[in-house]
Amino acid sequence: MTPIELLKFMLPDFLVEHFEVVSSTNSEEILHLYFEENSKPPEEFNNLQLVSKGFQDEITIQDFPLRGKLVYLHIK
Repeated sequence: MTPIELLKFMLPDFLVEHFEVVSSTNSEEILHLYFEENSKPPEEFNNLQLVSKGFQDEITIQDFPLRGKLVYLHIK
């Protein structure tokens, strides 16, 4: 099983498919996962002309605890 397949068990498919995990930090109490949006749009948008507006500021979402650790998703 690949790391991506494991992430799909814990996180929404959309997040795993359209964002890349760029880093993580792990302590005894907290897990931080850092995501950045893929630069390639989803295939269903291939026929449209898209204009990039750049990245928005990073947001942080507290997710459900995992194995007793707080989980924070940092999404950019």
